[in-house]
Amino acid sequence: MYFFILFKNLAITLCRGLALPIVMKRIMREGHEAVLPRATYAPWRTDVSFLSCYQKIKSFTLVDIYRCYELWQLVQQTKKLDGALIEVGVWRGGTGAIIAQRTKEMGDKNPVYLCDTFQGVVKTSAHDTYYKGGEWKNTSGQIVQQLLSGLGLIDSVRILQGIFPEETGHAIQEQKIKFCHIDVDVYTSAKDITTWIWDKLVVGGILVYDDFGFPSCDGVRKLVHEEYEKNDRIIIHNLNGHAVVIKIR
Repeated sequence: MYFFILFKNLAITLCRGLALPIVMKRIMREGHEAVLPRATYAPWRTDVSFLSCYQKIKSFTLVDIYRCYELWQLVQQTKKLDGALIEVGVWRGGTGAIIAQRTKEMGDKNPVYLCDTFQGVVKTSAHDTYYKGGEWKNTSGQIVQQLLSGLGLIDSVRILQGIFPEETGHAIQEQKIKFCHIDVDVYTSAKDITTWIWDKLVVGGILVYDDFGFPSCDGVRKLVHEEYEKNDRIIIHNLNGHAVVIKIR
C-alpha cells in the first residue's frame, strides 16, 4: 500500500510538471505572464489594524493579501463621499468583512450590502472560456453571518441572497452608491451589475473588478476593455489583478 501511494503521488507530480509548461504557454499566448514588480514598498506589513482583520478573514476568501489591502485602502478613500458600499460576489465573506471593518473603523454610518446567490457562478456565456456555471457554490449565507458576527460586524451589514440586481437590487433603498466591489468571474453578470450601479455611483465613486487580471476570467477582462471607450470614467489596471474604475462625471 505504501509503494502504491508513493507511485500515485509521483505520477501526479510528474503529470503536473509536464502539463505546466503547456498550460503556461497557452496562458502567455493569451497575453498573460507571471507579474513580478520590482517595487518593495509593502504598507500592509505595518498596518496593524488591517493585519488584525486580515488574519481573521483570510480563510474565508480566495483573494490574496495584496488585493485585500487595496480594498481596505480604497474604502478609506471613499470616506470623503456619501453613499452605500456594496459587494457583489461574496463567497464566504472575507472581502466583505474587510470592507465592513474598514467602514466601521472610519466611523462611516453608510450601509454595507453583501450580495451573493450562494449557489455559485451565474450568467455564464460564450464570453467566458473557463466557467460553465455553479462554480464556488461551497458557501452559504450562514457562513457569512457567522464570520460577521464573530467580528462584531453583523449589525452594520445587510446580506442579500439572490441574483443581483434582478432579485435583490430592489432591497437597496439608497439612491447614492460610493463603492462597489464586483467579484463574479463572468461577463454578463459583471456587465449587468455595472449597468445597474453606474447611474447611482456618485462622482468620485469607485468600482473594483476583482477578476480582471486572471486567465480564467476572460469575460470580465472583455467587459473592462469595453469600458475603456467611455469618457465618464478612469480605469486603472493594477498589477495585483484588479481593475479600478473611478467615476469622473
